[in-house]
Amino acid sequence: MSKRVSILLALSLTLFIALVIEASTGVEPSKPGIGQLAPDFTLKDLNGQPHSLKDYRGKVVIVSFISTECPVVSAYLERIKAIAADYKARNVVFLGINSNSTEPVSTIREHAAKNNLTFTILKDEGNQVADAYGASFTPEMYVIDTTGRLRYHGRIDNAPEVRRVTRHDLRQALDELLAGKAVSAPETKAFGCVIKRTGATTLQATTSAPLLQDQPRVLLLKPAELAKLIQQAKEQVLVINFWATWCSPCVVEFPEFVSIDEKYRDKGVRILAISADDPGEINSAVIPFVKQMKARFEIYVQDVEDPQEMIDVVNKDWPGTLPATFIFDRQGKMIFQHFGIVDREKLIAAIESALRS
Repeated sequence: MSKRVSILLALSLTLFIALVIEASTGVEPSKPGIGQLAPDFTLKDLNGQPHSLKDYRGKVVIVSFISTECPVVSAYLERIKAIAADYKARNVVFLGINSNSTEPVSTIREHAAKNNLTFTILKDEGNQVADAYGASFTPEMYVIDTTGRLRYHGRIDNAPEVRRVTRHDLRQALDELLAGKAVSAPETKAFGCVIKRTGATTLQATTSAPLLQDQPRVLLLKPAELAKLIQQAKEQVLVINFWATWCSPCVVEFPEFVSIDEKYRDKGVRILAISADDPGEINSAVIPFVKQMKARFEIYVQDVEDPQEMIDVVNKDWPGTLPATFIFDRQGKMIFQHFGIVDREKLIAAIESALRS
């Protein structure tokens, strides 16, 4: 059973679900810049043997933050294995790092054996390495050159769905580096599941409401169409929430938007919820979840070849974090943005301010 389906079943069968998530402040962790020395570290592999980054000086190293439970990592797993194998033949070291506080070594070892993962996997207890690198997602990739300097940071390619891939960003960076060239696109935005750090907060999402009888309407949305929606929404306060059924924090906060919609729908507030789920899972994942939540606002699933296209429509500085919330005032000006779970009081205050403007 897929993780997405498991989440939906849990929502249907219980009064609440407890989801462990990273305590979100809306501030990205600090991170080394391109061209700077990558932070050194020493971590133990699944057999308890220590590995230090400095031990691999003289070789190109891929540092990959991964997870056993993230569906995005699962979608990329065969590509990750292929990259590790293909570039091992070219003397490149692949280090998979698991920083999730929710995944013990025993789980990681079982997952590695089940999926025939032969590259080195390290456990980052206390997410110290994730913090040092400013890593936020799984999968998130860092390429370090033979002198120990960071040369690439970002995604593997432009789409979790293989059929949509048009850019092989990680492979291109590796090929350029190994050819002695400068990396032409040294930074891209990584997309995936938030790393669950030590000290995370446990939140509950109430789901006692019965299912809606009517089938929710969920439409595909292209970036150009979103731009038109934002333009056409003038004279209304527009709240846009980017989310996904596989994103635990998104699931936790979704009922807040349902509640806010009920309160402000007739006061000139329009809510758009744009899902990052695969379009092929509208019927199996998105609609059942929306139906369970009794959401009456507009629901879309983004239809993009490259998630960056959607980011550019809203805010080019958005790092791709889910959930992400944006508010536009009656003049179409963005007045509020938040990456991660949004504080209800701050969200309502921003809406009220926009209604008064």
